[in-house]
Amino acid sequence: MEFTKYCSGLLCSIVLTILLAQPGHAQNSEENEYGSWLVLCGNAKIHEDWSIPAVGIIRHHHMLDKYGFFFFRTGASYKISKASTFTGGFALLNSNSYLEPNDVVNTNQLWLYGEYTLKSKFNDNSLAHRVRFENRRLINTEDPKVNNRIRYRLQYVRPIYKDVYFKAFDELFLNLEGNTYGQNRIFVGVGREITPNLKADIGYFNRRFKNYNEDMIRLSLSFNIDLTKNDLALQTDK
Repeated sequence: MEFTKYCSGLLCSIVLTILLAQPGHAQNSEENEYGSWLVLCGNAKIHEDWSIPAVGIIRHHHMLDKYGFFFFRTGASYKISKASTFTGGFALLNSNSYLEPNDVVNTNQLWLYGEYTLKSKFNDNSLAHRVRFENRRLINTEDPKVNNRIRYRLQYVRPIYKDVYFKAFDELFLNLEGNTYGQNRIFVGVGREITPNLKADIGYFNRRFKNYNEDMIRLSLSFNIDLTKNDLALQTDK
């Protein structure tokens, strides 16, 4: 009975997400080829209320081929309450732009960011709201352009069966100068809780810009480390 209830809810979630993901069709910049989006993210707890997040992303225009960018983000997170967290820090990005088949431009960026996350649960489902401000600037260039933007992400997670879950999110990017609309990201997939502190998920990922969109397969591995536990120290003292 429980399994049937989860499957029914999962089906409704998938249908709703797909419908929301299709506001219109835009030209794919890579001739409808799927790219890859690989994510390794983690959180190290260093105090009851403080932790250090870390996110690494590698993006390819084709599946594991034609390097797009490498992204690394870290900082410090403060737990305001059981449901809310504030995080601030910096990020580094290295990217390739393919202007022509044989013309590749490599650039580096430095980002400063601050974000607020609010989580809630109902039954076995969970919702997470995330609002982030980003200050992005080109570095190692004679023309250090600066861009400020705001991102809002709504994420939904629903258990399917035992340690397998359904996951979907939508994230809107708004520029604070120039064209307001930046992009919109949608993810629909499934994941598994390998251990209480290790999860993996995979699914369809889309980035929709004003005049084109990118289709990708997104694979993510996330972990949590609690450095406040003294088990390691006790073992070392023996």
